[in-house]
Amino acid sequence: MLEAGSYTPGKMAARQEILDRIHLYAHAIDRRQWSLLEKVFHEDAVWHLSGGGGHWRDFATAAAKVFEDSLLVTHHQVGNTLVRFAGDTAFCETYVTAYHRVRADAPLGGMFGGTGCEYDMVGGARYCDRFELRDGEWKIASRRGASEWRHLQPASDGVLAGIPAALRGRQDDSDAA
Repeated sequence: MLEAGSYTPGKMAARQEILDRIHLYAHAIDRRQWSLLEKVFHEDAVWHLSGGGGHWRDFATAAAKVFEDSLLVTHHQVGNTLVRFAGDTAFCETYVTAYHRVRADAPLGGMFGGTGCEYDMVGGARYCDRFELRDGEWKIASRRGASEWRHLQPASDGVLAGIPAALRGRQDDSDAA
């Protein structure tokens, strides 16, 4: 956390760059734009989430496969982010609420185990990140996810069912973003 008197223009610019990377992560995951993660993680970064982890590229490849096999849509909403600077390192804690629509034919087991019926999973978590400033860029050197809660319910589109598919978000280059 920033301490009294430490709100210098340089620290504020660094904090905004860090927040931009956190937001880009959510965008990349939800839009399935996996190549954007190169702008979020340092090349040697590690990523631990839901009991697994390792080098960020390996984990991103595995996550992309899980998303492809198990999830129809996702929506990650980031909230409070606390940032504490220590030279060229920043320690961040970001609250996140994530929505996942799980496919009826999702493989059994794992984080999004198939049930034969579509279901919605909403979960709360925190990203505990160590950012490092290298070559003039703040990126994640280490990310650890801490799951807080999960809620599962049968899938329901409610009034969204009446909105034409062309007006909905997409997980590819045809998305409005």
